[in-house]
Amino acid sequence: AINMVLGASFGGVRAMTGSSGGGFALMVEGLSLAAMTETPIVIAEVQRPGPATGLPTRTEQGDLLFVLFTGHGEFPRVCFAPGDPEQAIYLTNKAFDMAERFQIPCFIISDQYLADSTWSIKEIEWDRIVYKDYRIKNADSNYLRHKITPDGVSPLAIPGFIEGTVVTDSDEHDEEGHIIESASIRKQMVEKRLYKKLPHIRKEISPPAYYGPKVPKVVLVGWGSTLGVLLDVTEDLNKDIPTGLIHFTELWPFPEIRGTKAWEAIERAELKVGVENNASGQFAWLMKAETGIALDKLILRYDGRPFYSDQLREELNGTLSRP
Repeated sequence: AINMVLGASFGGVRAMTGSSGGGFALMVEGLSLAAMTETPIVIAEVQRPGPATGLPTRTEQGDLLFVLFTGHGEFPRVCFAPGDPEQAIYLTNKAFDMAERFQIPCFIISDQYLADSTWSIKEIEWDRIVYKDYRIKNADSNYLRHKITPDGVSPLAIPGFIEGTVVTDSDEHDEEGHIIESASIRKQMVEKRLYKKLPHIRKEISPPAYYGPKVPKVVLVGWGSTLGVLLDVTEDLNKDIPTGLIHFTELWPFPEIRGTKAWEAIERAELKVGVENNASGQFAWLMKAETGIALDKLILRYDGRPFYSDQLREELNGTLSRP
């Protein structure tokens, strides 16, 4: 499926594919092909418990680090994890825009719980939907598909629509798209794809949302589909103890949180608790690696079921009652 998506995108249309972890595992070589050829694509990775077949009809958040770091070679990617269907609409639109603008792969990370649930949402705010065609329709015979530019983004043309030829390759290539073995050109192309694009990509990543009082004693940290249950529990805990919630939907590149409401809440909180549907606290690991912030406690569920408010509330009350 990923190779068909690459062909469609190369041919001039916005293209997307999706699968669960096992299906996406088979797409990894194609992911690196998208990166090398700078072909914009969007992938929905809908998590369920693994490894292998695992529990194919149940839910988990166990693929986060796999999605963030898979693929041979070094290249930029963007990863979003909506907390509900409404966020999924706008983040998918943003993923397409960023994929096309920066000519990179972008991910929507979801899970079985979010994908198979039934929701009621507000009317779509169509003025928030962005559509800009970044592909050029005119270029002469000197067109360079992989032209080195200040921001690393080359003119993206559609085969057959321009006077020149659109050439690319899975091998390392020069600006024209032809295979090379030159050490100096290889270095220039890596820097073009990675170092030049990344600063501009980072500017588009939004910080996490913060819900709760300005001075919380307890802060919960979550990402993706745990949003609903975390909001319920946060509201309930606030009846007895000031509790805040930091929820991440834009995961990679990791957002800058210093100076945000989330950062202020973390600095003021006496207890920081991570809540994840996996066995190893993958987001907590990522957060510590990127910010140096270590969470005090992790509440993890990895039996294939989502968190329920009463169960999570019970675990949190037990955590708060212990010294």
